[in-house]
Amino acid sequence: MPETIGSEEASERRSMVLDKLHARRHELAEQLVAEYRAVIDEYRELPEPVLDRDVTEAAVQNIEHAVRTLAAGHSAPDDTRELLRRSAARRVHQHVSLPSLLRSFRLWGVGLWRSMDEFCGTDELGRAVSIELADAMMVHVDHVSTAVTQAYVRESATIAADSLALRTDVLETLLTGEAVSEYARRQNAVLRMTLRERLLVVVVQLPSGADPLIGAQTAIRAVRNRIAPVSKSFLVGARESEVVCICGLGAEEDGNRIGAECDRLLEADRDWAIGVGCPADGHAGVRRSYAEARAAADLGCQGGRAMRFADVLLDQILRSVGNADTLLGETVRPLLEYDRRKRSDLLPTLRAYVSGGFSLTKAAAELSVNPNTVVYRLRRVHALTRRDPMATDDLLLLSLGIRLFDSTTQV
Repeated sequence: MPETIGSEEASERRSMVLDKLHARRHELAEQLVAEYRAVIDEYRELPEPVLDRDVTEAAVQNIEHAVRTLAAGHSAPDDTRELLRRSAARRVHQHVSLPSLLRSFRLWGVGLWRSMDEFCGTDELGRAVSIELADAMMVHVDHVSTAVTQAYVRESATIAADSLALRTDVLETLLTGEAVSEYARRQNAVLRMTLRERLLVVVVQLPSGADPLIGAQTAIRAVRNRIAPVSKSFLVGARESEVVCICGLGAEEDGNRIGAECDRLLEADRDWAIGVGCPADGHAGVRRSYAEARAAADLGCQGGRAMRFADVLLDQILRSVGNADTLLGETVRPLLEYDRRKRSDLLPTLRAYVSGGFSLTKAAAELSVNPNTVVYRLRRVHALTRRDPMATDDLLLLSLGIRLFDSTTQV
């Protein structure tokens, strides 16, 4: 009696097919892109670097996600949505039409199934597994096509929302250095000639779950009204779930004025996170200041103020060092554990001592206790961490531990 499709042998055959598909994903992606180019005019017109890096890389990633989806036996996993959205958005700026984009995904689905059919073999079990995978692949391509269409339409609407804003492909090229389209490459060359002054970048991150089109429109209008008047020159554009402002500085104090206007943007109780990069020079400095502004925005806003990268530089250094976990283990964690077990306040006391400029009197006033109580608690800190809050080097490590702990728990 032949094996049924749900048998253990059939399961092993499916796994073997998907393993082969994954192993040959780079070769298959190159073959698929060659087919796009042969039968779709708009793909044939894309620059070689875009085909080689962007389109081919997207094909590889889509194969990887298809393998995972088919292995799990359900429709496209949630983590593909962002990948598909970004890929569809790039095709908008590369002037690939939606029908051509959807045709490429149909070719992609057919190409993958042909490979799987070959891997399945020609015996009865192989034919049964091939039919099952063909059905699953059709469902997967249908889900993918729906997600791609939604992302493409939304990105097209975003471009049309503000004709004065930088096109997303130009902004993407400016911030990454990789030409997304031929138009963006040409415009980036123009910006390289015009962006010669001192500048800084502001990033406005939109809240998760918000409509990106409406959110981007609102943010672009707000930053243009607030920040453009205090900038020597001003460029703004939307990129994914953020709005990016490139602000020219006529004088050093312009940076302070821009930061103050960013603070005022938050007074309207908007659920935004705003980061301000450090001043940099010209076109080459845009990427650096953008990375700083984005890192600052990732930390969120504190006290109703936009985050300046200069103010959180120490936090960034602490979070990036390889010994961060060791630092927390040597300073904060013993105090957290002790406070949890004993219901004491060693960590708040150490934090008050540090924030009060290492003054026992100020720490005691903040905690509403006697200064002798602060002294006693600091001795317990010394005993638990083997770091003496009264010794300069030990106090420095304890202070850095608190700073690292506070910055990581707020993210």
